[in-house]
Amino acid sequence: MGYFYCNAESTIATCDPCYWDLNNTKNNSTSRTIRKFHYTDLVAATNSFSADNFLGKGSHNNVYKATIDGGKLIAAVKTTKLTTKTVASHHHITTCTGCGHCTSPLENEIEILSHVNNPRIVNLIGFSTDQNDNNLIVVQYMRNGSLHDLLHSPVRPPGWTHRIRFALEVAKAVHTLHSSNPPVIHRDIKSSNILIDDDRKARLRDFGLALRGHVEDIRVKCTPPTGTLGYLDPCYLAPGDLSAKSDVFSFGILLLEILSGRNAIDVNYSPHSVVDCAVPLIKRGEFAEICDRRIGPPTNDVVVRQLAILAARCVRSTVERRPSMVEVVEWVNNARKRMSTVQGGVG
Repeated sequence: MGYFYCNAESTIATCDPCYWDLNNTKNNSTSRTIRKFHYTDLVAATNSFSADNFLGKGSHNNVYKATIDGGKLIAAVKTTKLTTKTVASHHHITTCTGCGHCTSPLENEIEILSHVNNPRIVNLIGFSTDQNDNNLIVVQYMRNGSLHDLLHSPVRPPGWTHRIRFALEVAKAVHTLHSSNPPVIHRDIKSSNILIDDDRKARLRDFGLALRGHVEDIRVKCTPPTGTLGYLDPCYLAPGDLSAKSDVFSFGILLLEILSGRNAIDVNYSPHSVVDCAVPLIKRGEFAEICDRRIGPPTNDVVVRQLAILAARCVRSTVERRPSMVEVVEWVNNARKRMSTVQGGVG
């Protein structure tokens, strides 16, 4: 099968004709208050956005650790220098046209997260604007890094019990988004967008590219395709192609990454794509060959067979033949149950 990937690591233009007001987020939220912070308070909380407080760099923002409310709250602050109308990715600029209104990724993230609050996602705490009217958002702080860091760590990579639990937690998060009213399509599911919380549970983050609304909505149809190299649905070539199954494809790539310990795209391997490497093995029934060689296959070979077949179904080139996230959750949960009955499965 052939696969198409976007040329940029992540394009980030998002448009919404129903442009929303940052000052009305309290009314948009579901039974909770989204705080509006003074910019000077966030400057103090991050020690003037110092290098010591720097947590990482995203496709459209820098992230800093913040100590708020006299140390009672530790949070993460996302900053951006991007403005509305035109938004830059790492490799090129994507300009949204024809919609009349465009929002920056951080504005979009505030809008999405003010409507969605779930223990399986990195939730919104509040927002602010700097002196140049650039947006900042304050989200929950996850001290244990990303799933990508764990999977690709040269020291003590996670065992099968943890990997399957992470997969189930992410699947439940995506299912929650898809079953929301109106539904949310994340559009950038990848291992670096999965953070590990204090309870060692996985949470989905970064909703800058997400869309909230039914795919029939004009605001969805006018939004250009976007995603990350290696995870992007090859069938998502035009705005009208968007569906929840685009997230299913990305989850399938993530599941292959969890099983194999390989990056979605890795030039150190041939073929470079984890899909092009794994799917032929799955078709031949060589499931153990997919497994991360650093930890070997799980004791119960049915587990890896179930998950490998599920991953292959998720990345099918025919959108209609991919499973829904309801079915994905069921399959991964069954694999987790099988794993828990095997004494040697603890990892």
